[in-house]
Amino acid sequence: MSEAVGPTQAALADDRLLAGRILEGEDGAFEVLVKRCHKQVARISGRFFRRPEIVEELTQEIFVKAFIGMKSYRAEMPLEHWISRIAVNVCYDQLRRKRQRPETVISQMVEEPGEFYDRLQMEDAGNYWEREDVRLYAEQLLAKLSPEERIVLTLMVLEDLPVADVAKLTGWSVANVKIRAFRARARLRKLVPE
Repeated sequence: MSEAVGPTQAALADDRLLAGRILEGEDGAFEVLVKRCHKQVARISGRFFRRPEIVEELTQEIFVKAFIGMKSYRAEMPLEHWISRIAVNVCYDQLRRKRQRPETVISQMVEEPGEFYDRLQMEDAGNYWEREDVRLYAEQLLAKLSPEERIVLTLMVLEDLPVADVAKLTGWSVANVKIRAFRARARLRKLVPE
């Protein structure tokens, strides 16, 4: 029999107090939250967008939304989780906006995707995901997915989050996350040459 791992009552009480201090307008209270969550928010934004200026802009937008929406914080969950959910939603909105007005972020590949994939298969697989050309190719493939597909794969694969956590962050049901992940992987397989 295992106990559910979750936030302690003391941690939730601390978060409730911090949220109250922020709502009362106490000097420095929101800065405490920013310092506590900045790396986490920047990491989430950085998983969706590579350009540092976009990541920083989104990070600021996320904290502005958190400040404005602080009244909606419910102390049932840690502040970090609440901020993470805002971060995912802001990134999702940004992906939708980019989809409406696409821009080429990644340089066009010199090789055809099939030739690129064949060459990768013949090379040593060591440090595969750390290579710049592989990362760019993966970004190019992810850019072809819908915002929903990109979010679910980013959270499940790159962030290595379990389905239940992805459901909490996105507001989707667990079944919906599983279906979206299945469809996103199937679509990604179609994009990768055989």
